[in-house]
Amino acid sequence: MSEEQAVVSTPEKANFFRPVIQIAVMVTVIVSTILTIFAWPLATASPKSIPVGITSTVPNLVQGVQTQFDQQQPGAFKFIEYKDLAAAKSAIAHREVYGALVLTDKPQMLIATGASPAMAQVLTNVSVELGAQITAANGVSAITFAIEDLAPLGTKDPRGLGLSAGSLPLIIAGIVVGLLGSMRLRKTSQKFLVAALAGTLAAFSIVAILNLWLGSLLGNYFVEVGVVALGIAAVALTIMGAAALAGRVGLLSVIGLFFIIGNPLGGVALPQELYPTGLGTFGQYLPLGAEVNLLRRISYFPEASTITQWATLGAWLAVGVLLLVVASQRKPSKA
Repeated sequence: MSEEQAVVSTPEKANFFRPVIQIAVMVTVIVSTILTIFAWPLATASPKSIPVGITSTVPNLVQGVQTQFDQQQPGAFKFIEYKDLAAAKSAIAHREVYGALVLTDKPQMLIATGASPAMAQVLTNVSVELGAQITAANGVSAITFAIEDLAPLGTKDPRGLGLSAGSLPLIIAGIVVGLLGSMRLRKTSQKFLVAALAGTLAAFSIVAILNLWLGSLLGNYFVEVGVVALGIAAVALTIMGAAALAGRVGLLSVIGLFFIIGNPLGGVALPQELYPTGLGTFGQYLPLGAEVNLLRRISYFPEASTITQWATLGAWLAVGVLLLVVASQRKPSKA
């Protein structure tokens, strides 16, 4: 082989192997990142400052209970004392606490399965352990805490699996609308219209399945349709706006934020207090986390405030509108 042929063949080999290696490395990085984001919060989930109410006929008992639990599980629970049973129940209804210990002559554990089936099970186990500890310490007859569920799940979906499984279509619907709108629609007005129309139609179908059929949602049907429609439109508009403004990079960045990050951190399977510090809270300010939290409040906690969740979804909708408007000013659409 001549020197000229060698010089020519070397770049050809490099051009042959370079894209193959790049794709292999990119896939490895992407898959590893996705696995980490999905698996890490679940694998390392542990309770941290879970708010639990406590009411008792013995004044200032909360400090003793807090100390006892901190010795066994440091920082796992944050006990908040309420003056009576009615106040403790009100706190649960307003989503201030996940449950409450009632330490009276008739000991109870108040839970709210609608807030989180996983947390309801944790608190039920806590009551069993506490009853055993009190029995052993005082040498009295076995103490059993009566369990009262203030926000039970629907009879059609007693394990609450419908909403957990349905959370994926909630976010996918917005992503699909955003992707198709970015690829097929050129005018900004068309993108606004498709987000509104597709979001509304999909919302009627999704809520019909989760509420009317499966019984996973128990709130007002039309209010829940509004929530889902707003969530889908917010995701779709943000994706289309990012794509119009920053092209493929913007498109993939927003999808990654909403799906790869927002899906596992949305607090669908586990309450935010069980995620690594800060991640659970962050997830509540992404569309899926706000949407699922809002649906739960409407279904099971009608007395609880929903301002933060509505505002979060509204803010993402505004972001999408702003991105599309800015993009249309920078690069006017052609007829």
